[in-house]
Amino acid sequence: MKDFSTSSPAKLFSHIYVERSVMQHPRTIQICNRLKSSVVVEIEHYKDLFNRPNQDFFMQSYSKKLILAKKETPFLYRGSQYSDSFGFEQFFYAPSILGCMYECSYCYLQGLYRSSNSVIFVNIEDFLDASRAYLDKPTLIAVSYDTDTLAIESIAAHTRAWIELASQEPNLHLEIRTKSANFRAILDLKPNQNTVLAWTLSPSKIIDKYESHTPQLLKRILAIELAISAGWQVRVCIDPVIYTPDFRSDYENLLEILFAKIDANSLHSLTIGSFRVSSAHLRTMKRVRSSELAFYPYSVKDQIATYPPQIERDILHTLTEIATRYMGREKIHTWQR
Repeated sequence: MKDFSTSSPAKLFSHIYVERSVMQHPRTIQICNRLKSSVVVEIEHYKDLFNRPNQDFFMQSYSKKLILAKKETPFLYRGSQYSDSFGFEQFFYAPSILGCMYECSYCYLQGLYRSSNSVIFVNIEDFLDASRAYLDKPTLIAVSYDTDTLAIESIAAHTRAWIELASQEPNLHLEIRTKSANFRAILDLKPNQNTVLAWTLSPSKIIDKYESHTPQLLKRILAIELAISAGWQVRVCIDPVIYTPDFRSDYENLLEILFAKIDANSLHSLTIGSFRVSSAHLRTMKRVRSSELAFYPYSVKDQIATYPPQIERDILHTLTEIATRYMGREKIHTWQR
C-alpha cells in the first residue's frame, strides 16, 4: 500500500489548476516551485472544477489534482456536532484546505464533496486574521477538519502558520488532527501549550483494509514519540472505532502496541469514538464506493448515523476498560450520541 506521507509531492499532482486572481500570489509561486514537474493550468474559479457535477470521486482518487484558490468569507465555521469541543464554549473549524491526500473508506469527505482533488487556499492570512475576532476568550479552532494538514504540510505550510499564530495568542487553542507520519515538517517549531497534535490510530488490519495510502501504525507511533520528546502536547484518537467481530482483540492489541512504545503519562489525552456520519453524507457515500462500511445497518437519530446503541455502548465500554489499564480515567474522553 502506497504511503502518501513519504511520497514526493511532485508525483502526487500531475496538474495544478490555479485561479487567475492568485497566479502571482507569493504562496502560489512557492507551491508551483515545489512542484516543478506539475502542469499549471489557469482557471477562473476553483468551484468550476471542484464543484462541477457528474464527477467520479472514486476514480479521481487514483490521480489527484491540486487546485490553488482564494477563499472568500466566511473563513471560520462553527464546530460540528459530530466532534468534541473539549469543553470550549467557542469552537470553530477553519477549512483552509479542502480534500485529503488519503482515501479512508469511512471518510465523510466522500459524502461532502463531489471531487477527490485538493484545494489549497493561498490566502491563509485571511483565516488567521478572522480568528483574532474571537480571541477575547479561550477559543478552540480545529484546522484539519476537511483535510489532513500535516500530510500536505510540505506543500501548503498551513500547519506552521496556525501554530505560529497560537504561539502569539494565548486564547487561541488548536487541535491538529492527523494520520500522517510527517511530524518532521514542523520539528523546528517551538512547542506551545495551546496546541494539541492529535494522531488518529487504528489497528493494522483496519489501516490495511480501510485507510488507503496512510502511514502504517508503527510509523504514526514513531511520529507521536518524536513529538512528545520534542515537548508537544499529544492526543491519541482511537476514533472512529470500526466495529468488527474481532474489534475487542484488534483494539486491545492496538493499545498494547501503543503503550509499549509510549508512556501513557506523557499523553495529553486519549479520545475514543465509534464511527458516525451524517445520514445525508452516508447516502452519498453509498453512491461513491461499494465499501461494506457504507452499507452497514446503522442506527439513525437526529440525522446522525452510527452503530446501534448496544454496539456503541459496547465499543466505548470495552475500549475505556482496556485503556484504563494504562492511564487514568480522567484523561480518557469518549464521544457518544
